[in-house]
Amino acid sequence: MNPQLDELPPEQVVALLLDAERRVVPAVRDATEQIVHAAELIANRMRDGGRLIFAGAGTSGRIALTEAAELPGTFGLPDGQVVVRVAGGPAGTDWDEDDTAQASTHLAELALVPGDVLVAVAASGSTPYTLGLAEAATTLGVDVVAVVNTGGSPLARLAKVAIEVVVGAEVLRGSTRLSAGSAQKLALNALTTTAMNLMGRVHGDVMVDVVAANTKLRGRAVGIVAEIAGCPDDVARAGLVACDWNARAAVLHLVGGLSPDSARLRASEHRTLRAALNSVR
Repeated sequence: MNPQLDELPPEQVVALLLDAERRVVPAVRDATEQIVHAAELIANRMRDGGRLIFAGAGTSGRIALTEAAELPGTFGLPDGQVVVRVAGGPAGTDWDEDDTAQASTHLAELALVPGDVLVAVAASGSTPYTLGLAEAATTLGVDVVAVVNTGGSPLARLAKVAIEVVVGAEVLRGSTRLSAGSAQKLALNALTTTAMNLMGRVHGDVMVDVVAANTKLRGRAVGIVAEIAGCPDDVARAGLVACDWNARAAVLHLVGGLSPDSARLRASEHRTLRAALNSVR
């Protein structure tokens, strides 16, 4: 994009890098239809007990890893329902991207079955590790969602849903950790949040199933329950403690007067908290 990049003052380099990010949101927005299709696919499979599996190599793999790490705690998903594999592991490098033998090893570890969904992330859409996993997944009857930054790539062609977010040349040519990485992150955020919303893991605009794993998140759960139930924070906290920090159950306990055990059972009987609340009002 600028063959004189090495001669520019730092202020201009920063300006070029930031200006290049302006194209990211429009590029992701252009893939809205495919993101929605993929989110619906993921929600349907996960409702039936299928797993959401992320895979990638290099920067793409680490972005996939970040997405996978956030989902269980944010949305209260069961252990093992979200899985990730990265070429070379979390600290994998460019040297691992061509490791198709490791792809075979990871394939055996994953024990993929129809009903799982593989989200394969690769800027080029042709990374040997990621492509190998995706090809094997399709032969096993597993749906593949490709998140790529080029058009018409091998990975996109084999996928059930191809999210092609094309951002063009990088300011630092070939460094896909820049705008391509930003686009991947935005696309994955939109994809997974929409899927979790479809699964009923959101109430209003709050993370009603957040796992209260630390002081910050316990405080957040208290705020969520207090807001939905319309009660003071101390009452919300007491309800959460009584319900083992299950926010849905705590709301039903406080609003509907159910015992903690009955509240947990009622919460489990409805896909959304809204439906469960309607059943006790």
